[in-house]
Amino acid sequence: MRKIWIIPIRSLEISLEAESICPDKFAHLTLSQINVLDVWQGNRKMKLMDFFRVEGDEESAEIEDTFIRLEGDFSRVKRLAENMSGGQVEVYGDVGMRAGSIMNGGVLRIEGDAGDWLGREMRAGKIIVSGNAGNYVGSGYRGEKCGMRGGDIEIGGNAGALLGEHMCGGSIIVYGDAGDFPGNMNQGGNINIGGSTYLPGAEMTKGTIMIRGQARLLPSYQKVDVVDIEGINYQKYIGDLVENGKGELFLAEARSP
Repeated sequence: MRKIWIIPIRSLEISLEAESICPDKFAHLTLSQINVLDVWQGNRKMKLMDFFRVEGDEESAEIEDTFIRLEGDFSRVKRLAENMSGGQVEVYGDVGMRAGSIMNGGVLRIEGDAGDWLGREMRAGKIIVSGNAGNYVGSGYRGEKCGMRGGDIEIGGNAGALLGEHMCGGSIIVYGDAGDFPGNMNQGGNINIGGSTYLPGAEMTKGTIMIRGQARLLPSYQKVDVVDIEGINYQKYIGDLVENGKGELFLAEARSP
């Protein structure tokens, strides 16, 4: 396993577009070549070495055998691990918008918080966030008919609004609360929310949403059954009937303290 470390050398006043930080880009390059990969700050094309110190193994490796470790504050760094198809990226700190966009494989682990659009249009692979995530996790970007198509996203804290919007496949687990309208316009996939949320599954036609906390539901969902899942009773609903939807929504029944 080839190991590469990325460490900021100065704080960022302006956000940075750094999709070049990815196993697919690093795997076959020397450290010197990695240092001069392009990044964008506003409309200025810069080099990776202008903002980060790069250390690690010199010899090239296959993508799946490439490990990148980022240490520090990356909250103003966008598009980390975009188009990643294999290998591992671990971030010990917060990350900015669009981390793991269009992932096709590999593992992205974030020991901190993630910004908006995490896992945008993800196809495969796994994203694990120990903290909170912003809005539009696993969603499709503006104008896209499908968001997340495959893979897995796991969020240890809370997630923002429109979780999994336009989702067509894959799985999202949020252990805390989710913002408004999770599963909006979904066409497939699974969303599991450990906490509470508001108006899940608006315009959903396919897919499954499971909520263990509290939720206000749209009136266009029809209750059809009560089911036991892992020892917890869930009210099962079908909808969104406004869209002739066949989506399934499971809401845990209130439990005695």
